[in-house]
Amino acid sequence: MPLYFLKPVVWNSKHYRQPSGDKVRSGYPKKFGFGHEEWNNADNSVVVEGGVRKRVFHIQDFGNQPIEDHAGEIYVFMIASHDGGQYLVGIAGGASSLFSKEHAQARSKYASAIGRTSKRRDQTWDLPQVQKLFNYDERAFDRHWKKTMASPANWICPAELFYWLDEPMLLDPMAISGKSSLVKMFGSYQGIAREMAARIAGQVQPPWPNAELDNIKARLESDAADVTADINAIESDPKLKDKPTVRQRLVQARLGQGKFRRDLLSIWGGECAVTGCDVEQALRASHIKPWRDSSNNDRLDPENGLLLAATLDALFDKGLVSFADSGAMIVSETIAKAQRAKLGIPAKLRRKPSPKQCRFLAKHRELFNL
Repeated sequence: MPLYFLKPVVWNSKHYRQPSGDKVRSGYPKKFGFGHEEWNNADNSVVVEGGVRKRVFHIQDFGNQPIEDHAGEIYVFMIASHDGGQYLVGIAGGASSLFSKEHAQARSKYASAIGRTSKRRDQTWDLPQVQKLFNYDERAFDRHWKKTMASPANWICPAELFYWLDEPMLLDPMAISGKSSLVKMFGSYQGIAREMAARIAGQVQPPWPNAELDNIKARLESDAADVTADINAIESDPKLKDKPTVRQRLVQARLGQGKFRRDLLSIWGGECAVTGCDVEQALRASHIKPWRDSSNNDRLDPENGLLLAATLDALFDKGLVSFADSGAMIVSETIAKAQRAKLGIPAKLRRKPSPKQCRFLAKHRELFNL
């Protein structure tokens, strides 16, 4: 079941690309002059695994919250306090924590990938208040840095579900929680309902279109309830009790992630099956035969999938378009001619479906009367 949290992070006036030296009133940043989250929007926080781009970032832990049980399904809304207000600064969706001992090797690998040492270390030591707090003892600072920054990132999420605001957005605590303020301590958090998460994300209006933000909004606003129910069913399925790998693959496939997505990216060369769009953040791993009508084997079978640009994925998922065995697109009569022109449809698949794909497409057409 997806979880949604508001999570305090340190205020940063340099767009979270490097430590900014802003005044902080409490916690680790006050004591040492910087916060671990100050590189959450740094360009070198992107890693690639199996051809899939991911974002690593840092936030404090969640205490006893069972976040390890919700890998790949946590939405973190990072908020920062400044001048008496609380601001949304970043959103990470489909996130997984890397806190446990089992993730030690992964933390080390990501630390090496993002360059944990020289540049970030120098950026931090250059801050006057850091030097002052360490009594201008650079060796003492280095000892502290080596100890605390060995794992500069303790969370990871798909790059396509990571969005940093161009300008922090002032939040209305009363509208969100019914209280005059939201959580402020770095070690605390506040759980929120999916509907509230969608409402907050919906208020973010960047000056130009952003695929990552659109992805997050779509996940929160569309079939999130169905996804939640499906994931709950997977996790409680007694047939999967002793098959944790299969269970995790099913969860990831339902979220359009994991091996199912990687397989489709490979099959279609990282391009939309129709348009040839190669902007990975805008591509969706779409099931042909709908999830609710598929067996677990079908749900994990890449032959039961198409890699589609977001708009086409939405049309296909709702049965507004389908494909013939020849690959030609079939368009629902409910889409007017003028609307078709604006959407750039009909347009055929870039290659003829395989025999197995044809069987799945036949089911799709049958279910949606196309």
